[in-house]
Amino acid sequence: MFISPFMAIPSEYIQIIVAAIYAITLFYTIVTFQRSKRLDQITSLGDVMKELRDVDRELAKIPSGSQFDDVRNSRYFRMFNSLEWLSFMINEKIFTDKKLIEYIKPMIINYYEDTFLKSVSANERDSHHYQQFKKLYQTLKTQV
Repeated sequence: MFISPFMAIPSEYIQIIVAAIYAITLFYTIVTFQRSKRLDQITSLGDVMKELRDVDRELAKIPSGSQFDDVRNSRYFRMFNSLEWLSFMINEKIFTDKKLIEYIKPMIINYYEDTFLKSVSANERDSHHYQQFKKLYQTLKTQV
């Protein structure tokens, strides 16, 4: 039997080629989605870290003395709200990058032990405020 180079390609070959193209496209989409998700997490962490640095700078500029307690407390409120937001994203598995979480683990523990416990009243510590931050601290502390 003579096969001409101009003969039509059987439909099975076309289906195999199309399936391979779909598989490659799906793989590329998944890889792109994962990279995009990681970049979003890095961006979110960067935003929170920038806010915390700004608040730390503002706190350093506030003179000591009880007459400045209201100003100082407003800065702590901003700081702990940023930490609460970050803690929520980690606790709810919105923020899942293990390397980044390991990287910020010592920072979270330090903020809790060195800042939160020393600057928040006992009533606030025991209240329902900053539950996500407290929960994340407990989780990270048990992992250490």
